[in-house]
Amino acid sequence: MLRSFRQVFKSNRTPMAAVMIVVLLGLVAYLAPSGRVDTPDTVVARVYGREVLLRDLAEHMQELYQRYGKQASPEALKPFVQSQALRDLMNQKLMEELAERHHVVVTDEEVGARLRAFLKQYPILLDAQGNLKSTAELKQIFQETGFNPALQERNLRSELLRTKLIQQAAFQVPVDEAWLAVENRLRNEKVAFQQATLAVDPATVADPGDGALEAFHKAGGERFLQPPRRVIQFVAVDRAALGKEVQVDEATLKAGFEARKNDFIEFKARHILFKAEGDTQAQEATAKAQLLRERLVKGQDFAKAAEELSEDPSAKGNGGDLGWFRFPQMQKPFSEAAATLKPGEISQPVRTVYGIHLIKLEGRREKRFEDVKDQLAKEISDDRFNARAQERLEQIRKRANGGDLAAAAKSLGSQAQLSQPFSNEPAAQSEGLPELSQIAPEAFRLKVGEVSKPMRFADRHLLFRVQEELPEAVPPFKEIRAKVLAAYRLEESRKQALAKAQQALASGGLQAVGPVSDQAAAPLSGLRDLAAHPGIRKALLETPVGQTTPLLWAQDGKLWAARIVSREPAPALSFEARRTLIQEVQTTEAQKLLSAELQSLDQQGRQRPGLSSFWGHFGGIYVNAGAVQVPVEE
Repeated sequence: MLRSFRQVFKSNRTPMAAVMIVVLLGLVAYLAPSGRVDTPDTVVARVYGREVLLRDLAEHMQELYQRYGKQASPEALKPFVQSQALRDLMNQKLMEELAERHHVVVTDEEVGARLRAFLKQYPILLDAQGNLKSTAELKQIFQETGFNPALQERNLRSELLRTKLIQQAAFQVPVDEAWLAVENRLRNEKVAFQQATLAVDPATVADPGDGALEAFHKAGGERFLQPPRRVIQFVAVDRAALGKEVQVDEATLKAGFEARKNDFIEFKARHILFKAEGDTQAQEATAKAQLLRERLVKGQDFAKAAEELSEDPSAKGNGGDLGWFRFPQMQKPFSEAAATLKPGEISQPVRTVYGIHLIKLEGRREKRFEDVKDQLAKEISDDRFNARAQERLEQIRKRANGGDLAAAAKSLGSQAQLSQPFSNEPAAQSEGLPELSQIAPEAFRLKVGEVSKPMRFADRHLLFRVQEELPEAVPPFKEIRAKVLAAYRLEESRKQALAKAQQALASGGLQAVGPVSDQAAAPLSGLRDLAAHPGIRKALLETPVGQTTPLLWAQDGKLWAARIVSREPAPALSFEARRTLIQEVQTTEAQKLLSAELQSLDQQGRQRPGLSSFWGHFGGIYVNAGAVQVPVEE
């Protein structure tokens, strides 16, 4: 609906203005944080108006757990699995957005045909005539085996969408005769050669002093050109700055222990999971769990039932054993149900975002105050530190009122500092700002003169104001002396290595350059590291047998040379081989184009996370950090 509204609005802006205002007010109310508890319908991300729900995330996490098998416990894998699952789902939504922009459509009939073909691979799903069994029979088999046809259908739809996008892009890749000839040689011509490499060592080059370096800096021109850089005024608050404010006395520790006693109770349990999406499936799964519970209460072995019936992949090898866990480690409904049980008891069906659970409590143990005293002290101290640091920085922010931070910081016992100029590049560094990689994107998003919100890091909290922006330029020598010296040493060491290698080749042959290794006759396409280097690939294709290639700088920074021992020409292409090769080249290039488009779409969207996901509804990417428990990789 929102996407349709966007199209109408674009084509008829003036008549829709009043309606837009009303709708916008409604959206603000809808998008504003409500404080409600997360449910399976909670939106964890929006990608150009396409929602990823918590149930989608939980489902894909279960799929990934199944792929990883018994490598580690679900809890240990959770940070990686959740991050990967969300990334996968967001990539899927990006693919859908790209398909819409390219007018690529996958029909239900196409997906249905693929799903039927997939299911027909499994004899258990076929009747005597080789056709798929009835819907009722298939449903029963799916329940018993834990197979999720809806999930498989979604994966097939995604695969079809990607295939169609690649096919569309492939038709636009022109492959001429010269390109085809080179590709045929790379795949089918067999070349044998000897190769040698010579490493460079910049550390052996002495510092020539400021005079020589300044001349090198001046002659370097655009070598030292840097993109626009910014200077920020920042105030940092660490533990030392707060002193006694973050210390915790014995009375506070004991009070904290009493208040959080339940957090230090550990449970040992097994569980059986029946997956469920939505209320209808949850009702069916609850009825199934209730029937099973009746049998379990009468004496059926719980571990064996978990092995046979649980839809949690980790249960297949351990009888549903969860080991020891604390209250906060599980979802709240699960932990609350476990807390009401006595050892040996089996819970009523319990619903979480993963589905319906039966829980059997096998043990309970409570930690004493002395056991958790140090842990509790650290947690309370951390909480105090984070709260006090945020409070102080927020006070500084308000007192500065958008202006210079120095006076406001001084009035509260802190000090404002100026950073060194830095760029918005991954490798950028600035002395005194180890958090720069996390700060830089925000520093370049804000306008000059604007103040950030307090930012939290591992060891300190930080507030900053964008002081100024320096235009693209070559920085003064003194500002980048270390960078100039590193470039000088690298260039001099490369000159020395090249001269040494040229002399070695002239006097002693390939063996004088460095250790020689033999490469047996093989197509160059199989030598990925070498074939990926355009210069080396060209040299290996064009150097005659018995001669030595030019000296070239390899991707690892070493000098490389080779002597061609033999060459077996590629056979002429038949009509079919020619057509197949053209298709392979086009597909490879189309995949590169698709990856580049998806990356660009992702980067554009992340620049507009928006007002409480506002852009996430229309033209950007929004991630609901409050609904996921671990950081998401970008």
